[in-house]
Amino acid sequence: MKLSILTAALLAGAGSAAAQNKKRCLYNHHFADGTLIIDQPGSYRLCDDIVFCPHNNLDVESASDEEIAEAFDPIVQGNPKYNNNEYALGFFAAIAVQADDVSLSLNGYSIAQCREHALMQRFFAVIELASAPFTDGVGPHDFVSSTFTPAKNFKLTGPGTVGLSSHHGIHGNENENVQISGVTFKDFEVGAVSLNNVKGLQIKNCDIPNNRQDVPILGSFSAALQIRPYLKELKATNPGYSMTLGGAVKSVEDVYATLVNHIANVYKDVMEYGFIDQASHPDEHSLYDNADRVIDGPCYVFLVHGKGPAVGGFGEVQAEDAAALSNNVELLNNNAQNIKCFTNEVLATIVDGAVQNDARGAVMQFYNALDEVYIGLDETAGVYTYTGNANLDAQIMIGKAVNQGLLGDNVLQTNVNSVSLPLIDWAEGNNSLFAPSFRCNGDSMHHVIKGSIMFRVEDCQGFKIKGNTIDDVEVKSKGPVELCVDFHTGASFLDGSDRMLADLRGISVAAVSAFDDALSTGNDASSISHNTITNFKSQSANLIAGIDIQGFSEGVDIENNYVNLDSIVADVTGDKWVGLRIRESASAIFVKKNNSFLQGEIQESRRKLPEYHPRPAGDSEWPNNGCPYGH
Repeated sequence: MKLSILTAALLAGAGSAAAQNKKRCLYNHHFADGTLIIDQPGSYRLCDDIVFCPHNNLDVESASDEEIAEAFDPIVQGNPKYNNNEYALGFFAAIAVQADDVSLSLNGYSIAQCREHALMQRFFAVIELASAPFTDGVGPHDFVSSTFTPAKNFKLTGPGTVGLSSHHGIHGNENENVQISGVTFKDFEVGAVSLNNVKGLQIKNCDIPNNRQDVPILGSFSAALQIRPYLKELKATNPGYSMTLGGAVKSVEDVYATLVNHIANVYKDVMEYGFIDQASHPDEHSLYDNADRVIDGPCYVFLVHGKGPAVGGFGEVQAEDAAALSNNVELLNNNAQNIKCFTNEVLATIVDGAVQNDARGAVMQFYNALDEVYIGLDETAGVYTYTGNANLDAQIMIGKAVNQGLLGDNVLQTNVNSVSLPLIDWAEGNNSLFAPSFRCNGDSMHHVIKGSIMFRVEDCQGFKIKGNTIDDVEVKSKGPVELCVDFHTGASFLDGSDRMLADLRGISVAAVSAFDDALSTGNDASSISHNTITNFKSQSANLIAGIDIQGFSEGVDIENNYVNLDSIVADVTGDKWVGLRIRESASAIFVKKNNSFLQGEIQESRRKLPEYHPRPAGDSEWPNNGCPYGH
C-alpha cells in the first residue's frame, strides 16, 4: 500500500519520543523539499523552530540570474508530490492541512518563512487549511487538480509562534470547526488569520505583538515574479520572437534577460542590505522599492469572510444561501498591538472600459500614485509615448503573444489576460493618439481598497467579539490622487467614489446577523463586548472608527466596550474620528449605555432594503466574471 506523503516522512525521522507521546514530531528536515502536506488525521507537534526555506540549495555567489529568479519555484524543481495546479504560484504554505481531525501543538516553538522565501513567494500562509489556496474555479489559474479538500476539526494550540509570512499566518476556505488558542502571531504582512466561509471558528487568548514592518518591495515585484514563467515559455517555444517596444525592437530573449536581472538584483540587495540599493540599481529601486516598509495592500489582524476571497467591497446584503455564510465565530481575549499599514492605490489603466491586467492578473501600471509621476511613458511632448520598463515590456509582450495564440492554456493559464490590441499597438509606436485613462480605488491586483481593518467579520451568521485589546495602530497611506476617469464598482455601495485607502477601523462587521433568524437580545444575538480599542493614527484618513457596523446587518448587541482612538481628540461632530458608527442599512443593533466611546457615536438614518439588492461588486470588471483572484 502506498504511504501518504506525511506518513512516509514521519516514519523516516519522527523518532521514538514522538511515538511514545502519540504526537508526531515535526522537524526542519520534514520541510526540506517544500510544503509539508498533512493528509492524515492525528496529533502533531513542532519539535524544532521551523524555518521554511525550500531554495533547492541555491548558491547566490555562483548562480545565474535565472537560477536566482526561479530558485523557489516548485514547478522548476519538479518534485512529483507537488501538483502543477495547486503549486502553480509556488509553495503557498509551509504546512497544508488537507485532512480532518488534525491537531497541531506549537509546543513552545516557532514556524516561519525565511527572508529569502518571503521575498520570492509573495502569496503564502504559514499554515493553509486546505489542499490548495483557492477553491475550484477561483483565481487566475485552475488551482484544483482533482478535488479541493478543506480541513475540518482543526486545532492549533500554543504556546508558540506563527512568524514571518509574506501574506497570512493561517489561511483557509470552506473549513469547519477551527480552534486556535494561545498562539503568538507576528511578522505577517496581510493578516494573522484569514478564513473564508468557515463554519465554526474560535480564536482565543492569542497575542499579536506586531505585523511585519521591514517589507522591502511593492506589489510590482510580485508582478515581475509571476510574469517571468510566461516569458520563459515564450522563449522556449518561439525563440527569437520580437516586437517594437519603446522605439526599439526587442526579442523575447532581451526582455527575459532584463526581467530576471532585475529580480536577481533585488534578491541580492535585499539579502545583503534589507532593501534595494538605489545607487547600484536605480531602475529596480524606482519600480519595486517600498519606502514605507509595510505591506502595500490589505492589512488585517483577523479576517472572517463569506464564500470566496475578500477582494471586493464591504458586504452590503447577506448571501441568501446559508452555505455561503460563515457562522458561529468567536474572537475572544486576543491582544493586538503595534500594527502598521499602508495601502498603495494603483491606478488601473482602462481601454474601452476594461481594466488592463496581465496573464497572472497584475494591473498594468502607468502611474505612480506615491510620487505622482507617470511610469513607462513620456508625456512631455504633448502626446503619450511608450518608453516601457522591465515589467511593462514583459506584460505587453506576453499580452501580444496570448492574443496571437502562441501560449497554450497549460500550467501557465492565460484566461485572465486582458492586455488589449490598442494598448499593444501604442506600445509598438503605431497609435500616437492613445492616451491612458485610469480607474481608481484598487490595489496592484485591482482588489477593492477598503482601508485597514484590524478585526473584520463579514457575511457571517452568529459571532462573538469579546474581551479583545487593539492598541497602537498606524496607517501610513497618503491621500488619493485626482486622475480618475471612474472608480472600481465595488468600492462602496453607498458612494462608488469613496476613496478609503487611508481609512482605519478597529472592528468592522458587515452583512452580519444573529446566531439564528430570531433577532432577540438574548443569547441568540451576535455581540461586540468588553473590547478595548486605543491609539489609532492615520493622517490622511477620511474615517477612523473604533467599531463600524456596515451593510444590512441586524441582531447585534454592543456593550461594555472602551474606545479612545486618540487621547487628545474629543467628540466633535463632522470630523474623521468616531468611536462607534452604525450605517443606515443596519437594524436591530442594540447599543448598551455601559459603552465608553470617547470620540462619540454616529447612527445614520435607517435605509430600507431595496427590492433588488445585488452584491456590492456590481458589474464584472474582469474577464471570467470577476477579479483575477476571485473569479
